[in-house]
Amino acid sequence: MRSKVMYLALLGMALSLALAPMAFSENAGFSKFVEAKSTICFPLELTFKRPSGVLATKLPAVTFSHGQHASLACADCHHMWDGKGPVDSCNADGCHDVMDSRQDSMSYFKAYHSKDADYSCLGCHMKMNQERKEHGKDVLKLSPCSNNICHVAQK
Repeated sequence: MRSKVMYLALLGMALSLALAPMAFSENAGFSKFVEAKSTICFPLELTFKRPSGVLATKLPAVTFSHGQHASLACADCHHMWDGKGPVDSCNADGCHDVMDSRQDSMSYFKAYHSKDADYSCLGCHMKMNQERKEHGKDVLKLSPCSNNICHVAQK
């Protein structure tokens, strides 16, 4: 009897591990402009896909790692998150969902490229570079846009 219980417990654990990826299927619950590589309650690594025909650019797509940003609180970037419910993507309805402008503060572009907002990638990295300079550390490569820490040129 004991071995049967142990067998069923092991079988249950094996099935849980085998079926877990289905619970976090790629792109489930994420923006149509984000391709999630893997997830654990949130995507570990993702690639931002540009909305087709809206923000035309020749720059490489941005790959983002939540692991490399683990020292930040979720709300540092997801600044509208209440800390309780699900975290919406930057371009969720009512957030940075303006696709046809780069100047609008609610634009998809400004969500990542606002120099004056700590929650945007560029704003945060510029602030970080200022702190790094003050402490005599190397700065993050933010320019040129065609080959920096965000838009990494393909080899």
